[in-house]
Amino acid sequence: MTVSGLGTARTPLSPFTPVHRASRPEAPADRTEDHLTGRDRELIFQVTGVRDPAKQGATAFAAILATERAAGRLAPGQEAGALYLKDLNRRYERTGGPNPVAAVLPKALAYLSENQGGASRIDVSA
Repeated sequence: MTVSGLGTARTPLSPFTPVHRASRPEAPADRTEDHLTGRDRELIFQVTGVRDPAKQGATAFAAILATERAAGRLAPGQEAGALYLKDLNRRYERTGGPNPVAAVLPKALAYLSENQGGASRIDVSA
């Protein structure tokens, strides 16, 4: 038997169930590889052999540089030079955990030294 105007029975809502849910617009995921500069990509290639980190699967070194760029710790126009890489290595050493920079640091420093004619650049953004 139905009583008109009452409709069907509803299950009670829990106190944590929102009555009206606001829809969130789905933004495309920001790819950190997009923040890498041409020089970053060349350094990654020379050190790891990976030409395109997005297509070939990012190495830890490529992912770290991309994340540093995306977070602004490696500013636009700032080179990922020897001084920066040594500092990055020290930061990982201080954590006491795995240090993915240590394995590639000697090769990266050799490449940077070779391509800068042995002269170190001054980082004016620090």
